[in-house]
Amino acid sequence: MNKSNALEQILSPTSVAIAGVAPARAGQFNTGQLFLDTILEYGFKGRVYPLNPKGGEFSGLKVYASVKDVPEPVDYVICCIRAPLVPQLINDCAAKGVKAVCVFTAGFSEIGSEEGRELEAEIGRLAQATGVRIIGPNCMGIYSPKAGLSFATDLPKDSGRVALICQSGGNTLYLVRAAAERGVRFSKVVSYGNACDIDESDLLEYFIQDTETEIVAAYIEGVNDGRRFHRVLKGLSAVKPVVVLKGGSTRAGRGAAASHTGALAGSDQVWESLLEQTGAVRVHSLDELVDMMVTFRYMPVPQGRRVAILGVGGGATVLATDECAAAGFALPPLPQEIQQELLSAVGSNAGNILGNPLDIPPVLSSDEKYRELLRTVLRWDGIDFLLYQVPLRGIMLSLSVACSIFDSQMGNIIKVSGESIKPVAVVMHYLTSAESWQAASDFQRKIYEAGLPVYHSTASAVKAIDRLLRYHQRHEILRGACPERRKVLRSPEVARGSPKATPTSE
Repeated sequence: MNKSNALEQILSPTSVAIAGVAPARAGQFNTGQLFLDTILEYGFKGRVYPLNPKGGEFSGLKVYASVKDVPEPVDYVICCIRAPLVPQLINDCAAKGVKAVCVFTAGFSEIGSEEGRELEAEIGRLAQATGVRIIGPNCMGIYSPKAGLSFATDLPKDSGRVALICQSGGNTLYLVRAAAERGVRFSKVVSYGNACDIDESDLLEYFIQDTETEIVAAYIEGVNDGRRFHRVLKGLSAVKPVVVLKGGSTRAGRGAAASHTGALAGSDQVWESLLEQTGAVRVHSLDELVDMMVTFRYMPVPQGRRVAILGVGGGATVLATDECAAAGFALPPLPQEIQQELLSAVGSNAGNILGNPLDIPPVLSSDEKYRELLRTVLRWDGIDFLLYQVPLRGIMLSLSVACSIFDSQMGNIIKVSGESIKPVAVVMHYLTSAESWQAASDFQRKIYEAGLPVYHSTASAVKAIDRLLRYHQRHEILRGACPERRKVLRSPEVARGSPKATPTSE
């Protein structure tokens, strides 16, 4: 089966088999049984078949000695057996008509041995010869909420409009969990590891036409074919926002990438050029990748770079001003007549800052007065968006009292933001304890359910919004305002494993 047709089916499988299910030994766990229990607990909507040559029963299900013995069709197999046994499993899957195998098993090119590289090349050749598509090896595979398929029980069960491809299994789990905590929901997620068959270009090309996906995020350590990757990424970026975190951007990082997924990562300068030319958004950490998923999902595009900051605490507002200015945003001072309106709302200028930024303790105003204060700021045509700060442990009140006050103010900002066409971003920061993190988590849910983006620092918020604005500005250029910017990357240096390409040496 060709990769395009296979991806359409395997990202929503109706039957799954797990090879390598066995009883856990004392002090250890069996990954096959872990996958089995996870799939059952998460609520997979199709049929599930555990596989083990010894047969038996696990978790109330019959265990089959081979995938060939399963009486019904099998779409997707998760491989948790030892690396030398994988080629035979692929042959068995071909005989059964299986569409794809996720090879969770490690011990291939990433270990750096000739034996590991040869074994990975062998299963790659089997994929080409049999048409059984391989995800991996050394990966987590597929998370598809719509199909009820997951590799962890705590991932959200509701679908969204963001797709994620990730070469690292651990990073996949972190990214899904961290983004979900801030309201991002996923259409499909693929942890694809060493990419001996289905690779990053195949996955990105699939998402060009996937109607369930509007935003694509990617963590990539290296690519198989630099020219194809450039072409596919450019095509995807033309129709959907794509955010890329490149792992292995330094000499040391490239060495770590090679030992993690066998990736030859290419030079950082080539990657910078490639992402600029294709219109993808580059980030430099996992948390920045989450910030951009949140921003593209929840932040309307401001009309410009003029921001008003409203928060609590003089020091917090000073630092927020610095961070906004450093990111290229302007904080125009509020006109005297508006400052006078705000003064009327709060009743006193003692302890308040009524310019821009605004430092107004929420205890000074009733809810209706505070809402009118917010409306006054948002109505002013001198700003393009509002940054609302909640320094949760940056005030002298106890956490329980602070939460009660901020809960009321969250209701006010949510109500007023719904009346305004100007974007509002919320910064929930100064988190110092487990209790404050739990309070922030509760607030976050209320914020994103109202359709607002929430960030954990002012610096991360303005960096993400800056990237959002630059993305839209750049895409206006790529659409034709400046034809000289339409350069095609001719270097194949950003490559891994392609006979046409060699990574840049430094």
